[in-house]
Amino acid sequence: MRYLIAPILALTLCTPALAAFNGPGAGPAAGGPAAGGFQGPGAALSSSATVAQALQALDDSYCVLEGNIVSRAPGDHEKYIFQDASGQIIVEIDDKLFAGRTVTPQNTVRLHGEIDVKRHGNRELDVDVLEIVK
Repeated sequence: MRYLIAPILALTLCTPALAAFNGPGAGPAAGGPAAGGFQGPGAALSSSATVAQALQALDDSYCVLEGNIVSRAPGDHEKYIFQDASGQIIVEIDDKLFAGRTVTPQNTVRLHGEIDVKRHGNRELDVDVLEIVK
């Protein structure tokens, strides 16, 4: 009897969680419902921000920057200097995010990531998604 009750109990407890699961890739980027959370002052930058705004943002603020990767930053092979019309910021891009694509300073890219406040208040963007716009 206990061998029958355990699987039934497990299925019963998992059913609400499975009913809420929309599958991988379902979410704001895939046209699904937006993720919940606080929307207001200091929560995060707008969906499209400038480097000047990113340099004033709070730690762990999510932002999207559009501009150019102009050079590799000294000291770390995964850090680059990113530039838009408002200024420059150091960005950290894992090699796997390039996915075999070549990016030059002439390419416009869109970077999605979180602001990381370092010592002395220096800010970097820890990139989660790299898109080549043109």
